[in-house]
Amino acid sequence: MTETEFLQQVKILFDEIENQMDTRDADFDVLRHGALLEIENDDGAKVILNQQVAMHEVWLASREGGYHFRWSGTDWLNTRDNQTLAHYLENALSAMR
Repeated sequence: MTETEFLQQVKILFDEIENQMDTRDADFDVLRHGALLEIENDDGAKVILNQQVAMHEVWLASREGGYHFRWSGTDWLNTRDNQTLAHYLENALSAMR
């Protein structure tokens, strides 16, 4: 995967997450700062996603822990257990309610 392809996939991912946050019942604020996407609730709890261009990974950090994901060609998969980023993101957001 080239750097350009990686950046395109991250943009698609971040756009999808932002769109999903707009349709959720819970009240989350979503802020995007270049390579960083923050999701915050009213209590100040955050989920942070950021791109690691050199490693072609997206990192997710939350109170539940930190995780690294690589694009498989069809999905973002955890580098340790091959679970999807969507799985870990949903768990982190559920814990913030």
